[in-house]
Amino acid sequence: MRPLVQIGIHPFLKMQYPSRLSQIFLSCIFQLVFQPNLSATLLLQSELDPSETSEMNAPPIRHWVLLLLCACFCLSCQTMKSKMDLIYTGKVTGALSQQLVESYADSLKDPIAAKQSEEGTDWKILYATNRLQQKNPSDEIGYANEFGPEVAYGSSQVHISRKNQSDLKSKVIQTLWQGSPDPEGQVEISSLTPADEEPFFADLNLLLERAPQKDVLVFVHGFNVSFPSAVTRAAQIANDLPFNGPVVCYSWPSQGGVEKYLLDGQVASSSVEPMAHFLETLVNSVPPGTKINIMVHSMGNRVVMRALNRLPQHFETTKPFQNIILAAPDVGVSEFRTLAPSIIAQAHRVTLYSGSGDVALVASKAVNQERRAGDSREPLILEGIETIDVSAVDTSFMSHSYYGSNRAVLSDLFALIKQNSPADERNWLLHRDFAGQNYWAFDKEPPEIKKVRTTSL
Repeated sequence: MRPLVQIGIHPFLKMQYPSRLSQIFLSCIFQLVFQPNLSATLLLQSELDPSETSEMNAPPIRHWVLLLLCACFCLSCQTMKSKMDLIYTGKVTGALSQQLVESYADSLKDPIAAKQSEEGTDWKILYATNRLQQKNPSDEIGYANEFGPEVAYGSSQVHISRKNQSDLKSKVIQTLWQGSPDPEGQVEISSLTPADEEPFFADLNLLLERAPQKDVLVFVHGFNVSFPSAVTRAAQIANDLPFNGPVVCYSWPSQGGVEKYLLDGQVASSSVEPMAHFLETLVNSVPPGTKINIMVHSMGNRVVMRALNRLPQHFETTKPFQNIILAAPDVGVSEFRTLAPSIIAQAHRVTLYSGSGDVALVASKAVNQERRAGDSREPLILEGIETIDVSAVDTSFMSHSYYGSNRAVLSDLFALIKQNSPADERNWLLHRDFAGQNYWAFDKEPPEIKKVRTTSL
């Protein structure tokens, strides 16, 4: 089909105005106002006879076209302003581009679980845990590394200081491989409020009513993580993605020490039943159609994957989970292959993030005498799971915590969780082949990030 209007763009306009919209608009103004002979520069193509077209009265056409262009330009400016506000106010974090803002502005609305102030951001993080509740000498409630008699619930307020924030320009020009700022003294729990199971889920559902996309993020940590660290990490991830629905942190009783790795493995095995109870109760307590996203790291994958295999059989037909994200799983390859089919059946999308320089998983392989699923030196590829190699963008020393600190990975997680984009639509990922099987890998400079970095904001 031939275009209705063809407009010549002067080279000067191309140089001075990089926006195609600006070029077209200014060209039309110039041609319509200052050039009376429209036929030389503005070709009106219609189904009219050529002789009839040549006899059309030019001035009325100029006026109507000019009026239409002005109206379109004003509408476009207003629409763009609302979207660009998201950029200028720093609500687009990580390495997200204007293209994502343009297409998915709804997913970047203010988070319903956060409140902004001059001092920083206060996040409401719901929590569930099979740790034992305890009180410190100041009579403040906390949770120990010992097992509790049952799953405990509650909510927390996590304060993220302003000094842990930066505007989009600062974030974009940072080196891609720089992690999040050190949270010490910048991210802290300001309050903990225990709750019974029923009020906990009532609170969650109130947040879901206000959530733009009716989605919830469940975060499960790995080994060597205390309860406070688990909750603050959940807040940081929600803040940096950004995620605008309710956030739940599930904390199993990791012993909180590198030297206690083997003990943490036993604790993880003993935490499977409480986790299964929590997941089943979660699915049965939220409204139908709620998008439940589970994000789990390292040894926590043992807890979650084994728990998912103990959920009711009908979950495999109803698919209650939107995304199950397995980051750097410290799970043996053979066990992963055994557990994967049930997990794939229960989720709309399963994503495995792995890396070739993961020092923690190399050490785990030596201890457990088996390659780990999160080690991409020989990528683990299964039908129904999107395997993504982060090696090109994660050059940190341990290369194990990229899920919450690497800007490129956070950007990819946003596209996955908030945009529901499969790997083949995330154009910063490269298609790779291993032994005749397909997987994905980050490019060193993802196209979306490059676009933002070369754009003047």
